[in-house]
Amino acid sequence: MVDQANAYNSWWQFRADSWSRLEEATARIVSSLRRSRPIEDDMTDAVHAACAALAPVEQFWAFPGHAAFGVVQELAAAGSWERLGRLVARINRALVTESYRVGSLDDLVQAEHRDDSEDMIFGVSHESFSRPYFEVLVVETMSPAQEEQLREEVHTWRRPGDPFIYDLVVVGSGVEAAVAIRLNANIQACVIRRRFSHVAVRDLTRLANFADATLSKELADHSPDERAQILALRLAEIRPEVDLYLMTEIAVEDVAGKVSHHFRRVFHAREGALELHLTILAGVAERYRTPFFEALRTYSQRPTGVFHALPISQGKSIVNSHWIRDMVGFYGRNLSDHRWA
Repeated sequence: MVDQANAYNSWWQFRADSWSRLEEATARIVSSLRRSRPIEDDMTDAVHAACAALAPVEQFWAFPGHAAFGVVQELAAAGSWERLGRLVARINRALVTESYRVGSLDDLVQAEHRDDSEDMIFGVSHESFSRPYFEVLVVETMSPAQEEQLREEVHTWRRPGDPFIYDLVVVGSGVEAAVAIRLNANIQACVIRRRFSHVAVRDLTRLANFADATLSKELADHSPDERAQILALRLAEIRPEVDLYLMTEIAVEDVAGKVSHHFRRVFHAREGALELHLTILAGVAERYRTPFFEALRTYSQRPTGVFHALPISQGKSIVNSHWIRDMVGFYGRNLSDHRWA
């Protein structure tokens, strides 16, 4: 599986293909069970190989997230093939159709725990798909419970009138943040908090080509604010278009004059995450603006009047006009013909 990964030019495509392989492998096992045929070793090996291939990279995408992928791994280890097949099919269908952009990760996991055979309904609508989707990287060491609480809070902020919809990718170290920025093109904003590790929390052996070996050393032996600045500089070098925000727990006035210009804004934890949420949306909206197209669209929506110039008086109204006499030079004297109508 490692050799397969090296054969790809894009981890994005490798990930998509791995989910498809996992669905195919589980479908083969489920098909054998339903026909009362034995499950061959190569079938289960294919499932475990696909899970192993996905494990290093799934942490860097918001969907399906830690919870859902954790359930996938648990079901594969326990040999719960029927349930695994349904869950993997739902996830892969959501990835292929991109319906995850408007769905709920919690609903996906809960649907599996209901142990039913109904397809997952993500509430897809034309209005939902008309809103561009992106992901926000949060750099802070969190427990699974804290991460889940933050996700739930973000989901409560969503409003039908929001111009965009986003979800979170949470990493616990600066090294992993650099990997996430490189791998996941969906990430359009990054929130750096003061509490993050300078060494990778998870194993990045498979992603050595994306991990910055020098970054961990640069972050060590520095204050939280200094580490945040170092990380912001590195992320800005990798992808300068990503909006960077700093969330601090000390007075903003004490930090504002010291932090890098790469930060779009500095927030105090007591300001509330809703203010950060609105700022993130505003930042992406500013970059998303298309002034020329918007002007054209606005112009096309203006009321127009349609009229016809009748060829009366042998076209003198056109020939003698100070404004459109060039029309005669273009079309010729046939404009004055009474048959022109």
